[in-house]
Amino acid sequence: MNKLYCLFTLFFFTTFFGQDVDSLRIEMDSLVIETDTLFVEEFKNVLFNDQALKNTFTKLEDIEKNQARKLRIVHIGDSHIQADILSDNIRQSFQNKFGNAGLGFTFPYKLAGANGTSKHAKFTSNSSFNSYKIIKPKDDKPVGISGIALYTDQKKFSIELKVKEQYRFNSIRIVTPKNENTFQVATDYSTSKEITEEKIPIKNSTSHKIKKGEVLSKIAQKYGITVTELKKANGLKSDKINFGKTLQIPNQKSGFETIKKEVVKKEFVPLQQMQFSYSYDYFAPDLMETIHLIPNKEFSNFALNGVVLENEKPGITYSAIGINGAKTTDYNKYDLFYEQLSALEPDLVIISLGTNESFDKMSGDSYLKQLNQMIGKIKTNNYLTEIIVTTPPPSQFKRKYKNTFEADYAQKIVENATEKDYAVWDLYKVFGGSKRVNANHKAGLITGDKVHYTHEGYKKQGNDFFSAFMQSYELFKTSK
Repeated sequence: MNKLYCLFTLFFFTTFFGQDVDSLRIEMDSLVIETDTLFVEEFKNVLFNDQALKNTFTKLEDIEKNQARKLRIVHIGDSHIQADILSDNIRQSFQNKFGNAGLGFTFPYKLAGANGTSKHAKFTSNSSFNSYKIIKPKDDKPVGISGIALYTDQKKFSIELKVKEQYRFNSIRIVTPKNENTFQVATDYSTSKEITEEKIPIKNSTSHKIKKGEVLSKIAQKYGITVTELKKANGLKSDKINFGKTLQIPNQKSGFETIKKEVVKKEFVPLQQMQFSYSYDYFAPDLMETIHLIPNKEFSNFALNGVVLENEKPGITYSAIGINGAKTTDYNKYDLFYEQLSALEPDLVIISLGTNESFDKMSGDSYLKQLNQMIGKIKTNNYLTEIIVTTPPPSQFKRKYKNTFEADYAQKIVENATEKDYAVWDLYKVFGGSKRVNANHKAGLITGDKVHYTHEGYKKQGNDFFSAFMQSYELFKTSK
């Protein structure tokens, strides 16, 4: 009878809703029959093609068992990653489970006029900088791993980097174009005193307030001038003066006089850095919360692409790289972005793009072509890196029209995964697709523009992603 009932149920849903069985994803073990209700799980929160993450799962298991290594994750995206809400939620989940090996990549977004997070790392400077974002037309500006070129030709500056206690670090990695040691690091400064001579102009006159009992002759004598000169300077026709008035005292000298001054000079003392293929690194004996980036006096131009912070502990570093409005085409414009990715030593790269492309009405085939190009460039410079592609979350055009482009992207991303050897987390379907946008808005998960998600929405995305990832990881351990 149960089998007949299930067959009837399948027939009912297929006929009534005009959909085939596969689109409903009804399986015997996901069909729950109760006395008065029927619940059908429309989409499971899982990673598709998770066998593409074998090396990542193996390294995580090694961390759990032996506490002897790091796993470095890099999350690339657009505004939701630059804001570091979704990515920080995932970061905290990974580090709570497997250990905190450091913040990973960070960048002075504020100095570049961008809205980066200052939750874990804060940059301040005594100088201003020029910037150029990856979303602008391709230029010769030094746009690299941060997606923003930050540069200056000023030779007197310091950038203070201060992190929260949770992300104190032993090592700092400075990433610059051509891997030039233009930025040095310092934690303290030297103090010195020197006597300098300064020429100042001699004032042509000074003033004198008349005191009780004073007369012109005594005042003139005091300043080494004649009474006539004093009267002329003040327009006096007689020798009579009044108490409390102010006289201008002419000065016969002109030009400059030299005075000596003691000046206290404070200069940061550069620390010894080590050169590597993609960065200059400093390793400290103790954990630090604050460090300064200062100009190397041997250079005249300075460009910073990013900073990488780690500690000596095993566990996870989770680097978030995102630019407001960014698309795959933007990242693909700059080869320096992919070259410098090697400085992060990524074991796993998560790609979360597609929303901005959909609002440009980019076709699914064109988006997939750009995505494959991005994956290819990542693999070219880091061939052992494994990849997860997340589909774009559902949104609406003009707050009421279905965004069918995202649905097309999601389908093509999944269909392409096995051939290109990457895993997929189908956020589009996990959040219910276009049919659930209004419901997600009512639930407080998506903002009024029906495009951007709320803090709670990004938090749910982060929790769902980590849940799907951990499910695949646990299955990996039990199936060995």
